[in-house]
Amino acid sequence: MITRVEEGEAVVQGDEVVRALLTAMATLEDLVAVGHDSHSALSTLEDIAHELGRMDSGERRRFIEVLERVAAEEPGRAAWIRGIPNALGLDR
Repeated sequence: MITRVEEGEAVVQGDEVVRALLTAMATLEDLVAVGHDSHSALSTLEDIAHELGRMDSGERRRFIEVLERVAAEEPGRAAWIRGIPNALGLDR
């Protein structure tokens, strides 16, 4: 669900967006690893890191909280999910 806050700004509620982001990031990381269009995939990961790096401390805290919830629900990928903030250069 997206709730409009003010013109041009939206707040996303729910874990679905974070799950979608994780799926995209995992796919991009796989593309980088196998070399298939790795430059484009790496550039996209850097763009994601840049956009997420623009979050203020409260947004970053909420993002990490959602990552923790998702990690708890996905034990097979929990370590990778918990490593996302560091991989993207986000301070905890």
